[in-house]
Amino acid sequence: MRVTVEDALTNPGIAACIQVQSEDIAKVPLDLKKRTDAGYEPATDHPLYALLKFGPAPWLAPYKWRKPMAHATLARGNHYSRTWWSESGRLAKITPIQHGRTNVRWAGDGEPFFDVSSVTGTERGLTWQDVIHIAYRESDDGAENGGSLGVSPIMQNKETVALMLAAERFAALFFGNGAKPSVVLQYDKKLPNDEVAARIRAGIERVYSGIDNKWKVAILELGMTMKEMTGDPSTSQLIETRKYGAEQACTMYRTPPHKIGLLERSTNNNIEHQSIDYVTGPISALAKSIESAITTACLTPEERVIYKVEHNLDGLMRGDLLSRYRAYAIGRQWGWLSVNKVLNRENENEIGPEGDEYLVPLNMVPAGDTTNDDSPSEQKPGKQGAGAWTPTAFRGFNPNDMSASRPLRKSALVGPTGEPLFIN
Repeated sequence: MRVTVEDALTNPGIAACIQVQSEDIAKVPLDLKKRTDAGYEPATDHPLYALLKFGPAPWLAPYKWRKPMAHATLARGNHYSRTWWSESGRLAKITPIQHGRTNVRWAGDGEPFFDVSSVTGTERGLTWQDVIHIAYRESDDGAENGGSLGVSPIMQNKETVALMLAAERFAALFFGNGAKPSVVLQYDKKLPNDEVAARIRAGIERVYSGIDNKWKVAILELGMTMKEMTGDPSTSQLIETRKYGAEQACTMYRTPPHKIGLLERSTNNNIEHQSIDYVTGPISALAKSIESAITTACLTPEERVIYKVEHNLDGLMRGDLLSRYRAYAIGRQWGWLSVNKVLNRENENEIGPEGDEYLVPLNMVPAGDTTNDDSPSEQKPGKQGAGAWTPTAFRGFNPNDMSASRPLRKSALVGPTGEPLFIN
């Protein structure tokens, strides 16, 4: 069976896996950040920041550019976008290139050059700064001189995809025929010629086949009898084969089954862990492919030291309301989350400068800090001279250590019969 990407996308399992991943990667923020002494902050001074955040071109919203980009990458293995630079050397806009219009060539040292065709002609020899090339499952197959190209999972698994398509076509034909099996016309004599046989066959097919012809009466001639051939979909395991195909699609794209509606083996606990693995696995890998491709084409080698392109995948990792609030409480109490940071993660407005304050547990001090160490040889500040208060060293009480070497101290407490009580 001939397998193409267009045919494969008619399979519900494959189409669902690609749709889920392309939608998830397109809906999370994609930002350009700049290195500072305090860490990284939004690089609002760079033209790439606005293109990623507000749209790569005046007529393109970020989601409308990034979702087809991810879809083409997952389905076909490669996606190309054109970068446009102003005369002053600033990045002006980014536009997607339709699939099939880009040809890649590699120089002797592996540097890629792109030939992009359009209705107005072909641009030849575009450099890696003119084209954003996003590759999925990169391989050197089909490339030269150390270059690489993306590989489509559909083309990698043609036989598996062919089985899925065959099962779908069989189901469509079976139910398109009114879920009736094939028939055989029996005749104990030889038909006069092939034309008579073709006419009889066409007449029976015209009346008998098709879901719209159910309950119609077929008229036989020459003493023929009609016999139905047995055909049971359960015997051919049609339902199991189609379900297995959906599971194989999840394997091809490393997508948890519950993401495409396969919930037979899913529970609340394993869905949560599968979702975490989904973000840290295939989604994170796809994000890195997109980030590295944009970084290579849109930032100079000098700028890459200062700037970085990064997806914020925290939105895909968010748990339920109670779990999030518990995590915020822990971060707030232990001093690494402020009120404003919590509000930003919840897409709420900040409360002002007081929201930037951090809490520090009073019973915790930095390692090596001796400012609060009350040793016997030291006196409290302001308590010098005679009568100064000298603290005793703190010693924890261990009820399992009641050795006789430790002196007993008399106590003013007495027992119920008047006997003195001693405290070790």
